[in-house]
Amino acid sequence: MAIDATERRPWWLNLTVSLVLAGVGAFGGAMTGRRDRVKAEVRRDTLEAGERELGQYRVKLVPEGTQAPAPFKPDDYTSYSLTTATRRLQLWEFGHLPQWSHPRTELHLALEGHVVVITGPQGLLGRCVLEK
Repeated sequence: MAIDATERRPWWLNLTVSLVLAGVGAFGGAMTGRRDRVKAEVRRDTLEAGERELGQYRVKLVPEGTQAPAPFKPDDYTSYSLTTATRRLQLWEFGHLPQWSHPRTELHLALEGHVVVITGPQGLLGRCVLEK
């Protein structure tokens, strides 16, 4: 854009616009990286000593008694994620707000079509559709 615009605008204006846009992009990237680092630290702090995170999966929650939505697509929005660790399973909202955390030995996972049903000692913990 800056190269093609030199025919219509002075070079110093193109340089100024390019530098401002580069600064805005760098600031946005730094803020995104900081936010992701803080979320990772919050998740890491909930784990026990010697435990490590194995994976994190985006999920859509399905309320009990409702029909299951279509299978998860890459462009679907969800604020929930299911994290597997060496000893536990955790549900997070927005990547940093814990909803629940239980040892994997206490949980039972079952499939109802493409919906994963998670039950624990106190009953149903959630029904969700996993991201592919």
